[in-house]
Amino acid sequence: MRDTNTVWFGIVSWYGYSLYKTITTASNVAPQDFDFSHRFDATATGFDQEVNSTEWLTGVTKMRRRIVQKAHGNVLEAAVGTGRNSDFYDLGRIKSLTLLDQSQEMLEVARAKWKKTHGEDKQCRLLPWSALDPVPPPPADSNDQGVEGYDTIIATLSLCSIIGPSLFLRNLAGHLAPQHTNRPVTSDTPPDSNSAPPARIYLLEHGRSYYPWLNKILDRTASAHASKHGCWWNRDIGKIAEDSGLEVINLQRRHFGTTWSVELRLPERARGEYRQQWLEDNRRTMITMRAEVERQRKEGEEYVRKQEEARQEKGALERWRTEQREQMREKDS
Repeated sequence: MRDTNTVWFGIVSWYGYSLYKTITTASNVAPQDFDFSHRFDATATGFDQEVNSTEWLTGVTKMRRRIVQKAHGNVLEAAVGTGRNSDFYDLGRIKSLTLLDQSQEMLEVARAKWKKTHGEDKQCRLLPWSALDPVPPPPADSNDQGVEGYDTIIATLSLCSIIGPSLFLRNLAGHLAPQHTNRPVTSDTPPDSNSAPPARIYLLEHGRSYYPWLNKILDRTASAHASKHGCWWNRDIGKIAEDSGLEVINLQRRHFGTTWSVELRLPERARGEYRQQWLEDNRRTMITMRAEVERQRKEGEEYVRKQEEARQEKGALERWRTEQREQMREKDS
């Protein structure tokens, strides 16, 4: 009991400290969902050291392991970051592994980590790539046959930092391996002529809480936290999953409801003979979503422009004040 109380005290203390640091280091307020992902370029080399103890203390490391060990077949990990899941893959269950991240700096850390852990593994490829763009297919198999999609797609602690998270999930959904049957299958369903192993998307994310009082705190501090860490911690992960058009088959939450573990699959209307129509509908929905993302980008560019103007005006004011002080000293002398 004492050990359990100690762990919970550590979790609550860390959470309170994070809120305090965010509030006391608050900068100018950015528009909600502004794209701060460029922050990761600057923090890549020290990122693991910053979050290692926190993830271990809060049990996030165990949650990562539990999710990643479900990976099988052709696997895609989107927004891989520094490769914090690298140690947990069971390579005996994997045909190929594709790791994507738009930050070249983060990807280089992940590459070095993978090489140190697994050596020169031909099963794995690391690509500088935004998962908002069309994703490269799995590598061809040993018979040089093209592969239709990925059996497992994983994204951990990524929806908070991506502009257009629902678009991100819809894009990934279009790259899941097709299920060639309308009959529901489970993880235990053996492959045969009438069924295929189920393709899944696994998410581990943080976002809104069960509790309104905590959500108010997250909302008030979200901009400052995102500005410093590149992460919007007040996003509604459930709503994002719903907007993705995927079917939620397993959802678990921890840490006052702010940590979300989600298992998704293609909806029934995306299986078998209906797949092509679903893909076309998904493509059309993504066009609308991309327009919204573009609007957010332009809003962000306007925010950056105004910030730069304010910075220049402040600099000009400081220079004028310095000149006035120097003139006053000359007169006094």
